[in-house]
Amino acid sequence: MTIVGNLNKNNAQKLSEFMSLEPQIRLWDILQTKFKAKALQEKVYIEYDKVKADTWDRRNMRVEFNPNKLTHEEMFWLKQNIIDYMEDDGFTRLDLAFDFEDDLSDYYAMTDKSVKKTIFYGRNGKPETKYFGVRDSDRFIRIYNKKQERKDNADIEIISEHLWRVEIELKRDMVDYWNDCFNDLHILKPDYSTIEKAPDRHTIMALLFDESEWGKLERKKKYRMKKLMAEISTIDLTDLMKLTLKENEKQLQKQIDFWQREFRFWK
Repeated sequence: MTIVGNLNKNNAQKLSEFMSLEPQIRLWDILQTKFKAKALQEKVYIEYDKVKADTWDRRNMRVEFNPNKLTHEEMFWLKQNIIDYMEDDGFTRLDLAFDFEDDLSDYYAMTDKSVKKTIFYGRNGKPETKYFGVRDSDRFIRIYNKKQERKDNADIEIISEHLWRVEIELKRDMVDYWNDCFNDLHILKPDYSTIEKAPDRHTIMALLFDESEWGKLERKKKYRMKKLMAEISTIDLTDLMKLTLKENEKQLQKQIDFWQREFRFWK
């Protein structure tokens, strides 16, 4: 999560004084109009810069953290001691993550909308990371081999044979649509052998083999091939993602309300 807001001059001074004495905060880059800090065993990043904010006409303070890595006590502490100093606060970024104990390199990911798609392949020649959109867009989707990432970073060992993650990074206006943000995404397991017409079967095979083939199709055929790709897939993992999100929607909304509104925790 990224929460942004404004510190007025009085609150900026109060917060700076508190942070300079608080043992759970590591403060640096301190000037009269700015500071940077990490809190709660570096699980929270805090930045205040009045000059930059005035120059770019944006809010002057932001707080970044993963709520799943904070205890209830740490959440209370963060809200009472840091976030409550901020005025005009709101979310500018929200990330959703879904984990699958399956090999998603065997699946085909596509979107109904026309977005930039970038694929990185692993040493075995299989897709290891897929990006939809660009980093600075309001929505950025990343599908990657979480087990390999942890192995590369010398992180904890994962016992499961496979672990893949689908991350949806929402920014700016898209944050308000977090519960309806991937309706155009499909993670499919197409079986081209079920296609009766040879020309269509060969086109689908070419598209599965080489993503760049999409660029060679005219608009109507591209639409028809996307529809056919969905029809020959008995599985669409995004159906499971939507169900999981629906089951947790109230809980997630309570968490968002906790950070934005009155000081009340959820059960």
